Amino acid sequence: METYYFKQLKQMKRILVITYSQSGQLDEIVGNILNGMKGEVQVHHEKLKPIPDYPWPWKGTTFWDAMPECARLIPSEIEPLTINPNDEFDLIILGYPIWFLSPPVPITTFLNSDIGKKLLKDTPVLTVIGARNMWISAQEDIKKMIAEAGGKLKGNIALFDRNNNLISVVTIIYWVTTAKKDKYLGIFPKPGIAQKDIDSADRFGPPIQKAVESGKFEELQNELLRLKAVELSPSIVSIEKKGKRMFWLWSGFILKKGGPGSIERISRLKWFKRYLLFVIFAVSPIATLIFYLTYPFFFFQIRKKMKYYSGVNLK
Repeated sequence: METYYFKQLKQMKRILVITYSQSGQLDEIVGNILNGMKGEVQVHHEKLKPIPDYPWPWKGTTFWDAMPECARLIPSEIEPLTINPNDEFDLIILGYPIWFLSPPVPITTFLNSDIGKKLLKDTPVLTVIGARNMWISAQEDIKKMIAEAGGKLKGNIALFDRNNNLISVVTIIYWVTTAKKDKYLGIFPKPGIAQKDIDSADRFGPPIQKAVESGKFEELQNELLRLKAVELSPSIVSIEKKGKRMFWLWSGFILKKGGPGSIERISRLKWFKRYLLFVIFAVSPIATLIFYLTYPFFFFQIRKKMKYYSGVNLK
């Protein structure tokens, strides 16, 4: 009897990328991360498209009108995905920007959808964030939704605008209302994440590749942290936690006047806009000063919080 031996071909690893990006900045970051992965992987990229679509650049009150649904994690509608919900992947990369200290509505919609829950169940997930400078509150929301869908968050990369907090507010408003990524008035820095930080995102590729090929993700976040995938400012975190509560209260107040696009809530949106800008430019500098004056008294408590927010575990 003759015996035949067949060499088993190694199955190519598969990665599903889910992103939502109006400006394209987040997609560029994710693309660079994937370019840093030198091994052979099959990548399927789904770019979420909301129904109706959000304008870019934002005009009038449309920007502020998105806040209540963001803050309350209220899903909307997105165009059907092209992927088969029964397909299995070795890793899902979820890339998103930050809206009003929360995930954008299309990302919330995906994570709460039947297809989103089916794709995420029992699958390792890596989140990639492109933010102004505050993202921990949104990431906590994302952690919960991933866990509720049965996904396993294994890594997080958060890139942000390194300019001063108040300066970045001015430049981001200029950017989202004009879609121009140049120097406002010729004197402010360019808005968004610095191009050098975007370009160097390929450094995260190798540890992700290693985890995907081995199927071992336990040390992935530690590897990413060594590459400075997450950098936190304690004072910014302190301001953000207070801001999250503010958005929650204002969103409830505005939602009493109807849903997105409701004429009845325009006046409340205008009051929210004035209040937010006052808090940012008048109150936050004082809050930052108070934080640093009291910082020594809460040093160990703050250090513990920073360690938690740098990780992927959910309290």
